[in-house]
Amino acid sequence: MGSAAVNTYRAYRLNGAGRIVAGSWIEAADDLEAKRLAHDLCDEATPTVELWLANRRVAILPCEEDVAAA
Repeated sequence: MGSAAVNTYRAYRLNGAGRIVAGSWIEAADDLEAKRLAHDLCDEATPTVELWLANRRVAILPCEEDVAAA
C-alpha cells in the first residue's frame, strides 16, 4: 500500500524573445506527465514552455500546435 512519488517541477512560460514571463509549479509522477501538464500552459502569448526538475532541464516545449488549434 505505497503511494507513488511525486516530483515538483518548474515550468517557465517564455515570450518570443525567449525571456521568462511567468513560472508555475507542477507536481507530477514523472517527466512524461510533467510535459503534458506544462504543455497545457501554452496560450497565444506563449510560444514556448521550458520545463525543469531541480537543475535538470527536462524539455523545451513549443506551443505552436496549441495556438494553431485554438
